[in-house]
Amino acid sequence: MRPFHGIRYSSAAVLADLVCPPYDIISAETQAVLGRHPNNAVHLELPPDLPEGSEGYAQGAATFRSWMEEGVLQPDDEACLYVYRQDFVGPQGERRRVAGVLGALGLEPWGRSSGILPHERTMPGPVADRLSLLRACPVNISPIYAIYQGAGALAPYFDTLENRPPAANFVDDEGTRQRLWVIRAPAEIEMLSAALSNGPLIVADGHHRYETALAYHEEQKGAPGGHDAIMCFCVDIDGEEVLVLPYHRAISAPLTAPVLKQRLEDAWGATQLDDDDVPATLLASRAGHLFVFVLSEDNLLIEIAPQADHAVLDIDVLHDDILPKVFMEGIDGLRFLKDPSQLIEAVRTGGWEAGVLLKPVLASQVAATALAGERMPQKATYFWPKVPTGLVFRSLDLQH
Repeated sequence: MRPFHGIRYSSAAVLADLVCPPYDIISAETQAVLGRHPNNAVHLELPPDLPEGSEGYAQGAATFRSWMEEGVLQPDDEACLYVYRQDFVGPQGERRRVAGVLGALGLEPWGRSSGILPHERTMPGPVADRLSLLRACPVNISPIYAIYQGAGALAPYFDTLENRPPAANFVDDEGTRQRLWVIRAPAEIEMLSAALSNGPLIVADGHHRYETALAYHEEQKGAPGGHDAIMCFCVDIDGEEVLVLPYHRAISAPLTAPVLKQRLEDAWGATQLDDDDVPATLLASRAGHLFVFVLSEDNLLIEIAPQADHAVLDIDVLHDDILPKVFMEGIDGLRFLKDPSQLIEAVRTGGWEAGVLLKPVLASQVAATALAGERMPQKATYFWPKVPTGLVFRSLDLQH
C-alpha cells in the first residue's frame, strides 16, 4: 500500500451533499435525486441522463476536468494515506465501528501466491462498462474495499485520531457517521504501509473494479502513470466490527408455485412459516444450513444438517445442490436484493416466481473462502455500510 496525491472536494463542509453510493447499488431513483446537485459525485460514478456509449463516458471525463479547473476539486499537495472511519448502528441496534486505511494498492493478477485475492465470482458486463469509463476518464472514482487479518494491530492508532480534527466529518442519510483523516507524516505512512504488508488482502467489495483496473493496466503496456495501482480501503477484520449482510435471491423460472412447493416439501421436508416469523427464524435457527423460500402465497423453511465439511456455506449449498434440484427445467433470471421486504414484494406482486432468504456469512468466513483459493457465487455478500464515492479521487495521470 502506498500513498498518493488524493483529489478531494474543496467544500468539505457540504460533503454530505456531494458523495454518492458505489455505482452498482445506485438505483434509477437515487441517481436522479443525487444528480440534481451539479457537483455530486454521481456525475462521475454513474452520470444521469447521458447517451449510451463513448459519448456518455467522454462527458463524465469532461465533468471531472471542469471540476478540477474550477476548483470544485483540489489535489493534495503531497502523497498521503487516508484513514477512513464509519460509526453506525447494526441490524440488532448494536453500535459498531469500522476504521481502515485508504491508499494505492499495487495491482497483481488473482492467484494463490498473489497478495490480493477474490472471494466471489464476477460477471463480464460490469467490467466492460467500467473499462469504457476508465479509458475516457482515467481516475479511480471510487475505492475498492479489502479485508485482511491483522490481529487488530492498528486499532490503538485509530483511537488516537479522535484527538485530531478530521478533514471530513458528516452523517449520511442512513445515520452513519463518516470521518476521514489525511495522513502526511512520513513515519505514520511507513507504519501504516508496513501493517498492511504482512498478509494477503481479500477483496470484499469491488471485484469488477479490480478486474477493470487490471485490464486497463495491461492496455497501457508500460506507459507512464498511476495505472499500476488502484485506490483501496483496507480493513482488519480482527480489529474492526465489519458487518456482512446477505444478498437474497429473486428467481424467475417456468414453474408454478404449487409445483415448487411440492418439490421443496418432498425433497427437504419444508415447513410453513408466517411472514412475521421470518426475521426471528433466520436469526435463531441452529441448523447447519437454513433457507426460507418465498412463494406467491407461502414461506417455506428448509433446515439442513451440517455437512461433513463444516466450511461449506449456505450460499454454496443453495447454488450447488438445492436450486438445480428444484429448478431442474432451468432458471430464466436472478435478481439480488438485500432487503427481505423487497424480496417478498418482488415475489408477491412483482412477477417473480420465487425468492430465497439467506442468513449472512461472517467476515472470517469470507476470508477463509478466499485463502482456500475458492470463490463464492456472484453477489454472495453485501458489506455494509458501503464506502461512499467522493471522499477521495485518485487520478491515474499522476505517478503516485
